[in-house]
Amino acid sequence: MHSSEIERQVLADRIYNINEKDFPTVAMDVWQYQYAYNPLYHSYCDLLNLNPSTIQGIEQVPYLPIALFREHVIKTGLWTSEAVFRSSGTTGAIQSQHHIRSLEWYHRISKNCFESCFDKPDDYTWLALLPSYLERPDSSLVDMAHHFMQIKPFPENKFYPSPNIGIVNALQDLKIKNQKTILLGVSFALLDLFANFRVPIWNNLIVMETGGMKGRRQEMTREELYDNIKLHHPDVRIVSEYGMTELMSQAYKIDLHFSPGPTMKVFTRDISDPLNLTNYGQRGAINIIDLGNLDTCSFIATDDIGMSYRDGSFDVLGRLDQSDMRGCNLMYT
Repeated sequence: MHSSEIERQVLADRIYNINEKDFPTVAMDVWQYQYAYNPLYHSYCDLLNLNPSTIQGIEQVPYLPIALFREHVIKTGLWTSEAVFRSSGTTGAIQSQHHIRSLEWYHRISKNCFESCFDKPDDYTWLALLPSYLERPDSSLVDMAHHFMQIKPFPENKFYPSPNIGIVNALQDLKIKNQKTILLGVSFALLDLFANFRVPIWNNLIVMETGGMKGRRQEMTREELYDNIKLHHPDVRIVSEYGMTELMSQAYKIDLHFSPGPTMKVFTRDISDPLNLTNYGQRGAINIIDLGNLDTCSFIATDDIGMSYRDGSFDVLGRLDQSDMRGCNLMYT
């Protein structure tokens, strides 16, 4: 086995068992590994005159612009892709692509992130309102939902192509059983469902929206989305999932802010000076450390705008101007 593969396996074990205290040390070791074995990231760091002799901590590492996932195959080390996740986008737009070395690794990371905020995914029945599912088998969100369904295949687990009476009837049956259930859906599909149907609500139901306000009807904030759904069903429990094609890890919003999974840290950068991080509680563009991206790039400068907080939580407030229109809402056609 090549020395880089031995190094990777050691890092993978440390990442899978990560804790808050060890995160900075593991992140720095991942940075050095990716600087050594990821040619694109190495070149990017060199362009910025940043290298292991000048980087002293994770607050100094450079973040790769997320747009490069549209233009390059990004890999750390030499390996064959088991899958390629692609972003949704407008017709004719160049999609981001994230080459996946191991789907099992992605499933383990996403399961860990989910369980950091909820019970085990197999405790829930999953109803996925993700239109155009059959046309998007390369969606990371669809793959995650499918995996969670397969851990314990409840008979009611199902993807739904549109808001319809079938999903309402399934929810009614689950309510009678008082079954723990997650209704996962893109924002505007959920809006249609709750506006046009009397959706059964019970304490063990969680409605999980996956974002995507842009490009459909009048844009609205996440809070406005919540208010619109609660207008018809005031007792419904709504949470949010934050993830993207270029990330293995996810974050979830249960209360005021998003909580990242254990393999993920969020910071914000100065929009006019992207190499400088902003202070906690200040608005900026979102930078993400995703240790789950061990085989690609763990340091991503996204096109989202938000705030990060000292306790590790964060908010997503919008998108940078002129960034590509994208998001799970574009699966709703």
